[in-house]
Amino acid sequence: MKKWRRWVIGLFGTFCVAALLLTWYQQRQNSRYLSSTTATVFVHGWRGTAHSTDQMITAAEEAGAAKKVLTVTVSPQGKLIYSGYWRKGQRNPIIQVIFSNNYAGEVQYTKWLVKLMRDLKQRYDVKAINLVGHSMGAYAVVAYAMQAGKQPAFPRLNKLVAIAGPFDGIVGQQSATHPKDGTTWTDRPHKNHLQASGEPLIVHSEYLRLEHLRRQFPHQAKVLNIYGDLKDGTASDKVVTVVSATSLRYLVAKRAASYQTQKVTGPNAEHSRLHQNNPVVDGALIAFLWGK
Repeated sequence: MKKWRRWVIGLFGTFCVAALLLTWYQQRQNSRYLSSTTATVFVHGWRGTAHSTDQMITAAEEAGAAKKVLTVTVSPQGKLIYSGYWRKGQRNPIIQVIFSNNYAGEVQYTKWLVKLMRDLKQRYDVKAINLVGHSMGAYAVVAYAMQAGKQPAFPRLNKLVAIAGPFDGIVGQQSATHPKDGTTWTDRPHKNHLQASGEPLIVHSEYLRLEHLRRQFPHQAKVLNIYGDLKDGTASDKVVTVVSATSLRYLVAKRAASYQTQKVTGPNAEHSRLHQNNPVVDGALIAFLWGK
């Protein structure tokens, strides 16, 4: 009986020590990052799925910077389907967005984001957000910010991260234009360049759409633009040229609270690898969104 009692006491003691160590570790991790109720919304790109943003979200969670609390699946008809649990006061919550029709294009993505952001404020009283978008998702979050980011019916935009954004055209093997929103797959490496003003010499229809709205970009928002250059002579990430990606500066730099860039080079700069197990991107994203 005494041995059993000593064993129970010893096990309880071990449990308490482990609990204290875990608490200490969590507090240490939390102290490295900002602590707020601002929600960070991740948006995938063309043909994207949950897999497109899963790894970046996991990296943030493993760093102790934030925690995913909701997944919102948007049906082809625009219905918002929520899964997960929203707890008021949650520290640095993450919301993952998945478009069931992932071929819809950035104009439709933007319309769905407008609907989602309004619903987040009404349903959960989300007052402030960060936005992270990859590829066409990057275009969509910028377009959303210009269209609705300053309106009181929507959450206040604090920070925006664009990853591999095709703001002025996409590299295509054959010239093509999206039938509904005018997105062009007509860009070519070394065909375009930025003028002294920062505006691209060749302005495609999707860029012109943003130019018309650029004065509506929220002044309080900070922007991080992450883009890739394979350094293989194409000045691109294989899908988006450096010129197309960096043409964002002309649209937002003079209006945003701050604008910075992160260039990724070499094999890890390939378009679909910028958001998958990419330490440079993960580190830059986490530091920008939640770093002290």
